[in-house]
Amino acid sequence: MTDKATETDVLILGAGMAGLTCALSLPRELRILLVSKVPMPTGSTYLAQGGLAAVVSDDDSFELHLRDTVEAGGGLVDEKVAMGIIRTGPRLVRQLADWGVELEGSNGGGKSGIEGGHSVRRVLHHKDRTGRLISEVLTERCMERDNIRILQPAFAVNLLTASREMPDLVEGAVDRCIGAHILYEGEIATVLAGETVIATGGAGKVYRYTSNQDSATGDGMAMAYRAGLPIRNMEFYQFHPTCLFHPDKRNFLITEALRGEGARLLNIRGERFMERYDPERMELAPRDIVARAIDSEMKRLGDDHVLLDATHLGRRRLEDSFPEVTEGVLSVGIVPWEVPIPVVPAAHYSVGGIEAAVDGRTAMHGLRAIGEASCTGFHGANRLGSNSLLEAGVMGLKCADSIPGTVMDPCQFRARDWSFGRAEPIMENVLVDHAWAAIRSVMWDYVGIVRSDRRLHRALRIIDVLSDEVEEDYWSLLPVIGLLELRNICTVSRAIVMSALRRRESRGLHYSLDCPETHQPPRDTVIKLTL
Repeated sequence: MTDKATETDVLILGAGMAGLTCALSLPRELRILLVSKVPMPTGSTYLAQGGLAAVVSDDDSFELHLRDTVEAGGGLVDEKVAMGIIRTGPRLVRQLADWGVELEGSNGGGKSGIEGGHSVRRVLHHKDRTGRLISEVLTERCMERDNIRILQPAFAVNLLTASREMPDLVEGAVDRCIGAHILYEGEIATVLAGETVIATGGAGKVYRYTSNQDSATGDGMAMAYRAGLPIRNMEFYQFHPTCLFHPDKRNFLITEALRGEGARLLNIRGERFMERYDPERMELAPRDIVARAIDSEMKRLGDDHVLLDATHLGRRRLEDSFPEVTEGVLSVGIVPWEVPIPVVPAAHYSVGGIEAAVDGRTAMHGLRAIGEASCTGFHGANRLGSNSLLEAGVMGLKCADSIPGTVMDPCQFRARDWSFGRAEPIMENVLVDHAWAAIRSVMWDYVGIVRSDRRLHRALRIIDVLSDEVEEDYWSLLPVIGLLELRNICTVSRAIVMSALRRRESRGLHYSLDCPETHQPPRDTVIKLTL
């Protein structure tokens, strides 16, 4: 980067499956700048163990996959959007194979897996390291492309918009994104782009316990919200039912595919308890039901975790089919073919996000949002397992399909460079560290799996105080990633709480003690910052 503004045809923020798929699918004549917050391969895609749900076998159908998605989605799935994504699944599988990602079961054979909420085996995978394979191979393909420039590690601070920089470009009431300010090697560069794509992933770090990487701080959602874009259904945060409960490995996921192969959930007394909560589907009920069941069981008995018993699979099957889980739990002294694995729910996936179409189009010209950072209506009020990689990949493809012909020449744009003014270095890191811990504790204690009005109102009051202090620090201190991330989790946390307070019912992932009933007709929660 130089002092002069950098110009690119397409700026992609994020290097998970959505961003990588989009970059590789765009025409080679377009200049692409791919920005990754941490060294690649990275993101929630890299950590994904289960797989990618797609219809490829004769005993499955698009209609059946749609039915499973709708049933898991708590009545809020946009069926037209969902069918469009599901029908594009086979194309995504073929494209991944062309790039070098061969998934087990992709030829319609019997090696596909099954997870909670699926009625047939349709989860295509690579053992329990599906996301790692996808991330590594697609990263390699991107590095081979002459038209793709990768900037890593680099942090997108704010979006650049025409309303603030070039008012003449605003069309009626519709703003235009013209790029972003990027923090790279201690300096903040101005990047002007014909099209900007937000693919920054989720926000699991707003919670104390999460399966996500430390980098999952909702950066794209926060930037878009501050720029005036509507964000949708933020109250629906999915807690994965089974993360490892161990002090030395707090964010380690225990894949749902284990339950698909017969692993059973037990309380500390050794009792199989899912029959009390969903006797028909048991451990293969959708994630919202299983997570609430575990939470209820822990509270009923006063325990801090439950057990996942996979001992019936035996050593050879566990080592061959689930190497990631096996190596992970062995590293902390748990032998999974001899003893059950201690597990607990943890924040896993943001169902809500920036309101977007399947091709990523948003309410702002020149700005798209894809993958977990977006909300299309595909997941409704609860995501069906392994539909996330499907959505991320399909949105990457569709976004790339629709970008050619819409890209403005970035040389037409101009924007003010970042001004540090009288900002000073951070001298007391304890202020940032304490605010980080406070926000995440408030979200975990008051805005978790089960909620109440009193908890939510208390959370909002605390978050408002912390947000005001963090915003003051943002304007008076030199920008560093820790402070910028803190600002973003404050923004996202507040959006989650505000959305939860607006939903006067219980639906999908949002369960309220004060509003336990589900109301009809179903509706989305959309909030927007008034600029």
